[in-house]
Parts: sequence; C-alpha cells; structure tokens
Amino acid sequence: MRKLRVWTAVLAALVGAAGTALAQERQITGTVTRATDGQPIAEAAISVAGGGPRAAARSNAQGHYSITVGPGDIKLTIRAIGYRSADVAVAPGQDVADVALNEDIFKLEELVVSGQQTGVERRNATTSTAIVTSEDLKQVQAATLDQALQGKLAGAAIQENSGGPGGGLQIRIRGANTAIGSPDPLFVVDGVLYSDATLPSGLFNVTGSSANRGRGELQDDAVNRLADLNPNDIASVEVLKGAAASSIYGSKAANGVVIITTNKGKVGRSRVNVTQRFGFFDLLRGPGERVFTDSSALATFSASATPKLDSATVRSYEVNGQLPFYDHLQELAGSKPFAWETLADVSGGNDNTKYYVSGGWTDNPGIITSSFAKKQTVRLNLEQTLSKRLDLQVTSAFTRNQTDRGITNNDNNGGSVTYALGYIPSFIPLLNPDGSFTKPALTYLQSNPLQTAALATNDEQVIRFTGGANLSYQAFTTDHSSLKLIAAAGADLFTQKAQVIAPPDLFFQQSQALPGVSSLANGDSRFLNWNLNAIHSYSPESGSWRATTSVGSQYEDRNLNRTQVVAQGLIPGQTNIDQGSALGQQFELRTEERTLAFYGQEELGFMHDRLLLAVGVRGEKSSANGDDSKYYLFPKASAGYRFANLFGQGSDLKLRGAYGETGNQPLFGQKFTTLQGGNTIGGTIGTQVGQTAGNPLIQPERIKEFEGGFDASFAQGRATLEFTAYRRRTTDLLLNLTPAPSTGFTQQLVNGGQFRNSGIEVALGISPVQKKNFSWLLRSTFNRVRSNVDALPGGITSFRPVNAGFGLAFGEFLVQDARPIQQIVGSVPDSLGNLSTVFLGDANPNFTLSLSNDFTFGNVFFSFLWDWQQGGVAQNQTLSLYDCNGLSPDFDAPVVTNPDGSVRPRGQYGFDACNNTGDARPFVQSTSFLKLREVSLGLSLPRRWARSIFGASDLRVSVTGRNLLLFTNYFGYDPEVSNYGAQAIVRNIDLGPYPPMRSFLFNISLGF
Repeated sequence: MRKLRVWTAVLAALVGAAGTALAQERQITGTVTRATDGQPIAEAAISVAGGGPRAAARSNAQGHYSITVGPGDIKLTIRAIGYRSADVAVAPGQDVADVALNEDIFKLEELVVSGQQTGVERRNATTSTAIVTSEDLKQVQAATLDQALQGKLAGAAIQENSGGPGGGLQIRIRGANTAIGSPDPLFVVDGVLYSDATLPSGLFNVTGSSANRGRGELQDDAVNRLADLNPNDIASVEVLKGAAASSIYGSKAANGVVIITTNKGKVGRSRVNVTQRFGFFDLLRGPGERVFTDSSALATFSASATPKLDSATVRSYEVNGQLPFYDHLQELAGSKPFAWETLADVSGGNDNTKYYVSGGWTDNPGIITSSFAKKQTVRLNLEQTLSKRLDLQVTSAFTRNQTDRGITNNDNNGGSVTYALGYIPSFIPLLNPDGSFTKPALTYLQSNPLQTAALATNDEQVIRFTGGANLSYQAFTTDHSSLKLIAAAGADLFTQKAQVIAPPDLFFQQSQALPGVSSLANGDSRFLNWNLNAIHSYSPESGSWRATTSVGSQYEDRNLNRTQVVAQGLIPGQTNIDQGSALGQQFELRTEERTLAFYGQEELGFMHDRLLLAVGVRGEKSSANGDDSKYYLFPKASAGYRFANLFGQGSDLKLRGAYGETGNQPLFGQKFTTLQGGNTIGGTIGTQVGQTAGNPLIQPERIKEFEGGFDASFAQGRATLEFTAYRRRTTDLLLNLTPAPSTGFTQQLVNGGQFRNSGIEVALGISPVQKKNFSWLLRSTFNRVRSNVDALPGGITSFRPVNAGFGLAFGEFLVQDARPIQQIVGSVPDSLGNLSTVFLGDANPNFTLSLSNDFTFGNVFFSFLWDWQQGGVAQNQTLSLYDCNGLSPDFDAPVVTNPDGSVRPRGQYGFDACNNTGDARPFVQSTSFLKLREVSLGLSLPRRWARSIFGASDLRVSVTGRNLLLFTNYFGYDPEVSNYGAQAIVRNIDLGPYPPMRSFLFNISLGF
C-alpha cells in the first residue's frame, strides 16, 4: 500500500506539472500581409526566435497563421520569399500578432545555394552570388534564357554567335579557364543536370567550311540546347561564379554553375495567366555597300576580278546613264516578318498539394527568307505532402524546338549567303525584271544569295523531355536539432534531327562535280543523375550559434550519340539520301561518361549568423579520366562576418573571403589513341592508328581560386553595393601539342601548363524613390577580367590553337607564355615591306558595364537596359571579304594616316593589305560598343476594365523592344559574333554571320 501511495503521488505530480505546462502554453494567431497594399501573403514562415525547429508555422492562402508558444515575452520571426523578414515582439498576455512585410527589392534575404541540398540567406552568404528573378527575365521577350540574361549578371559574359533565330549563345564566367576543354558552365534545372550541348547540323557539308583552316562542324552556327527552356517558366536563376561556391559540383564546375529554378504552385485558389505577344523583327545593322561609277568600277574590276569586267559589260548595267545601286543586304535580310508568342499557365493548391502547369507556343521568323525558330513547350510541376514527415516534389517539361537558320558563316563552296555578299558589287542586280534569279557576273562561285536563301534548307528539330523528383523525409525534430534525408533523381533526354539540302538547280551547286547535296544528322542525348543526402541541423538553447552538417553521394551518367550521312549528286526535285549518285561523309560517334562522387560539408553560424564559416570537400571519380578508379578531391573553405547597423539603422556590411577548387573533365575519348576504320589495306578492309595520340594518364584540369569582397546595404535595404575581387589559376591544362615527327602523330594530348585569370566584379542597386504612386529602381553591373599564360608544358613558349584564324595576314590567336590567353597576333610590314608577327590586341575586353532603370508611375511602367563593352578586338573576316574585293563603302574615304603624315582611303588601305602587303592591322578591329538591349513601356489597366472586357482580375499591356540601338565603330554586323561558336579561346572571329535582329513586340497579359 505504501508503494502504491508513492506511485500515486508521483503520477499526480507529473500530471500536475504537465497541466501547468499546458496551461502556460498559448496560441498566437495573426495575419501576414504586404506593406504596400495590405494583400495577404501565403506560405510565410513564422518561427519563435530560439525556439528550435519545432516552434514553426506557415500562413495559409488568406495570410492567417497560428503558432503555439510558451509563456512570457517572446519574439516571432516572419519570413516570406520575395519579402524582407520582420521580428515581432509578443508580450505575455498578447495572443494576436499581425505583421506587414516590405518587398525585398534586391533579394538580400533570398535563399542561395550553399551545398548540394542546402541554402543560406544571401545576406549571410560567404561567396559572391548573382540572382536574376522571373520579373527581370520576362520584361522583354527573349528567344532563349541566355539571351534574357545578357547585361544582368556581374562576372558573366554572354555572347551571341550570330543573329540567327532561335538562340546560339555562350555564357562565359570569369574569363577563359581552359584551352581545349569544355568552356561552358554546368546547368542544373530543379536539381536535374541539364545538357547545353551544341550539335552541328551538317551545314558544313554544303558550305565546305572544313576545307580551309578548321573543322567545319564548329562553323555550322548551331543552337546550344539551353534554347529548349521556356524563359516564362523560370522563377529564378542563380549563378555560382567562384570556385568555393561551385566546388560542390566537382570537375564539371570549372566554368561556374547556373542553378535554374522553375515556377511552383502556391497555396490558394487556382490562378490563370495568359500572355499574347505579336510584332516583328528587323535588321539591326550590317555592312554598307560601295557606290560605283563607271570609272571606279572599271578601275576595280578590270584588273583584280575574276572574271574581269570590260567597259562594255560595265555599261550594260547602266540605268539612265549611271550605274544603279542595289542594297543587296536589304534584299536578303530586309524583311520584317510577323512574329508571335502565346503563353499560359495555371497554378494553385492547398497545404498538401500544390501545382503549376504551363504551355507556350513561339513562332519567330527570321529576317532572311525561309529562316525561322518555332518552339512548343509544356511543363507540370507538383508538390505533395505525403505525411507530416514526407514531402515529394516532381518537375517535368516537354519541348519541341524547330529552327532553320539559313546558310551563313564561313564558306568554300558558294553556299553562305552573307559570305557571297562580300563579292557582289552593288550595281549588279540579283533579280531579273520578272522576279527570277540572275546569275551574277561577279560573285562567289556563281552564287546568288537570294536564290540560295529561297531554295536551300537547314532544318533542325529537337524533341526533349526533362523530369526530376525530390523526396524529403524529416527523420526527427527536437527543440534543438533535426535530421532530414533527401533523395533526388533526374533525367534529361533529347533527340535532334537535322536536314540540310542544297538542290542541284542552285547556281553555286552547278559548279560542283556532283551538284545537289542532302545531309542528315541525328543526335541522341541522355543525362541521368541521382543523389542521396543527409542534413543535420543543431542549435543550442541560447540560439547564439548553429551548425549544419550535410553529407551525400551523387551519380551521373551521360550519353551522347551522333550519326551523319551525306549524299551528293541529287536527282532534280529529290532530297532523299538514296536519290544521290554518291555518298559523302558518313560517321557515327558514341560518347559515354559516368561519375560517382561523395561530399561532406559543415556550416557554422555564430553570433546569430553574423559570423558564418563553411568548409567542404567533394571526392569523385569518372570514366573520362585516365585512371577511372582514382578519386580527385575538390575542397572549399569560406567565411563571412556581417556588421549590422554599421551605417545607421537597417544598414549592413559583410566582409567575406573564400578559397575553392573545381575541375574540368577531359573530353570523352581523350585518354585513347583512336583507330580509324573503313580503310583498305592490301585490298582488305582494315583499321589504322589515328593521328592524335591519346593520354592514358589524363586527368581533370584543376581551378584554384581565392575570392574576397564585401556586400553593403543602406537605407533599410534600398541601396546595395557588392564588390568582389578574385584570382584563379587553371593547372594541369588539357592541351593539344605537336610531337616530334618521329612519333608518327600530328597531335598529342597532354596535361600541363597554367592559365591565370584575375578580375573584379561590382553590382550596384539603388531604389531612390519608393512611394505608392511612383518608384524608381536603378541597377548596374561592372566586370573586368585580366588573363595571363603563366606557363606551358614541354619547354614550349607558344602554340597555335586549332582554328586560330585564317592566316597571319588577317590575324590569328596565339597562346604564348607571359601573354594574355586570348591575344591576337598578325603580320605587319616594315618600311621595306618585310613582315613580322606582332601583338594586335586581346579579344577579352577592358571592361563591361550595364545600366538598367525601372520606373513605375501609378499604373504605368517603363524600363530599359544599356550594355557597354569597352575594348577587346576581333578578327573581322567579314571586313576582309569586302576589302579584298574592293567593295567596302569607305574605299575612297581618307581616314588612314600614313607614316609621312599623308592620308589615304581606309578601304584602299584594306584592299592593298589583302592583295599586296599582307598587313593584318585593317582586319583586327576593336569590339567596343554601346547597345540598348531592352526597352519596355506598359500599362496596368484598372481591374474593373479587366473584368468588364475579359472577365479577368488584372490586365497589362506593353510595347517592348530588344537590341534596338547599337553604337560602335566596328565594321559589319555585330562585334559580339563568333564564327566557331562555343569555344574557350577561339572566339571573336567574324565571317559572314547571320545578320543581327532587333525585335518590336506588343504584349497583352491577363490574370484570372
């Protein structure tokens, strides 16, 4: 009985204590709204400061929340995506706490990537971060995501390879970090590794661009596959520029990592958005044409041209006693085709299920006849709460992308329409009076570019599916610690089919031995990846510090197959391969690469996250390496300290520093010496050793980088300044060197040498005015990169990269010890006419600067973006075509000063340089420019109008333009083009690209 009384007393005490505790707990309720207009904010996170992981709640679609707290004074912290967090003090007897959040204009509190499955507030990040939001991407229609990013990222140079419809760009982060390795960043879309491959269409089989100095397939002006993404689906783009930020992705992150997050559903009723755009594209600029008289035509074409023109032939072109002037570029690319785009999405959900569904249809005709870009996209994103501890996210997207970019760029057969324009004088017509095509007396290999544009085909179709799943399990949660397990997997699959047809009745084909070409090229890409992660968080009762530990593994499987077959001598009217009299180039290429990696990372936050430390390491092995069982380690360490209210209430200053290492994998097959099949040896089919010696010990390039800087915010977050300085070294470079002739090889793959890039990046944001009826937002970025070749292997002091140019007489790239990585050299004659090779400039600009302004006047909004590049040079081979043939419009303009002080026509100087002196200087030109990239002017109509006209809840109309103005002294089309496409060093070669286009679009957007 005594023991029973004791246990009864203990039980009563426990029940009493529990009752007291329960009596002391209380429910706090409230509403979270926007400070500007009082609209509710859904999915705001409410937590008790120092209360541990359990003390948390979220607001519903009406902004209401309820959270259980203890007795006494407490402080609630409220956070919501896109808004600045707020702390609310709650007194002991208070049970209601409403809060209004201000917009986070510069995304200072946005979560940025800090690890494989972890993030940190941007204001606390220890590395440089760059974020572009959906609002910035959708202001002005862009054909592709990378085009929409131009001028908006400090530290990223985004360059179009041509003006062709449908894309074709390259993103380069912090300079050229490799010579022959991959120059592209790694793209990750909703956790799925995303291919940005550029597969040639086979256009070189028609143009013969491989016949002289260079691999033809690199000159096909192909589209990079980032073009398959629908920019309207994207919620944000985050760029990991530094090695410390990107090292968690290992040997694919040497050129940075672009993290793309697509739109998700939100709690609340279904929301439907529809956008319709229509307008036209227009020629931005191009080479001018020389105006001829009888005497100037005879002086130019009676001696230098083949065939030559005599006086009778010249006079036969006269109209009313004078030679006419035909603007051939306007005839070729002067149309203003109608373009349109339709976009729609629906999103919504509840606390358990959220969804986002979208579709898009784009039709952008090119300004050259028969060229176009068409794209259809569908996306479905789902988030499902399976239980209190288990959450599932699924993303999926389907794309059909079709382009015909015409026939442009380098040419040796007469196919390129822009190449041929550099041979045809302006007084020779390309059309007969009845509209039929003439065979010009002076042209390139009998080519009539108007006929080629009308009859040739360069069609490319891509079908793509990308999908991923993320399963998150909250293993346990206590007041001070939690453990989350995350499993994720993704697949990115696409097939590409390209058909290039040059019918035999084309004039330039009639000069061929087998007129008529049909080329078929197929490509299949498969990216698979999965990762497993464990994330443990701990914070003591005081809440003064925290630790986040994450470990995990990752597996990647990449597979790319390409086939191509070419037929020549087509039967007139036929395009099938089997209708040709002879088969040309045939090949099949299969590439596979698998990577297995493990990582570990520790993040420590002290003094309520004012001091943040992070260390981590990734170890990985890959089948692309010579030793595919060896693990390579990529470490990182970073720290940041934030001074709160240093410049007054609401200000912030953070100092940060970081060190990290990343890599660049060898390309597929570089470790093997290949065998070439299809050879006949002694009458028997056999194989022979290829001319490039592989390297069985090949390993990844390694990038080591130090980064430091500061982030400052002022005036309650209405002004920000970010400054970063870095110094990075690429060691163990992958290089193609020329071995001794006795080896029997013409090239040998090696690891060795060192590149160095250093630079500064600045991002400025100011919101001078933020009022109810007027707001002004100004943003600017500045980027400066300096490069140097620190060392080259094997005792060599320089080497000519593959496809370096078209001869020293026109300028070529040369990688040389103690010189800039992208230097261009060329031949220059002395007073006696003797040629020597001299430095003519660096393709890398002195700096780039962008400036954007966004204004809102009541319901009217206006924005624009200027982009300025200062310095840098290009090999302007388009100019050399016009100069060599005496067609440059400034042929008689006296602007070049001779050594004796006299002047001579610049065009005549270029003509002599091409045909007589071998002087490269006229053809290496500055690429400085100022470009108006984007303009948008619009109006948000009153809601009653939207309801009465369309039954919608909101209605916006706008007029937008892209690439409207270009100010430059550069001759030709666009100083940003690249004949060889996505290359690390060999860029800035201009040779008859697709002309640049500007767009004018009217937009109407409805919300339901």
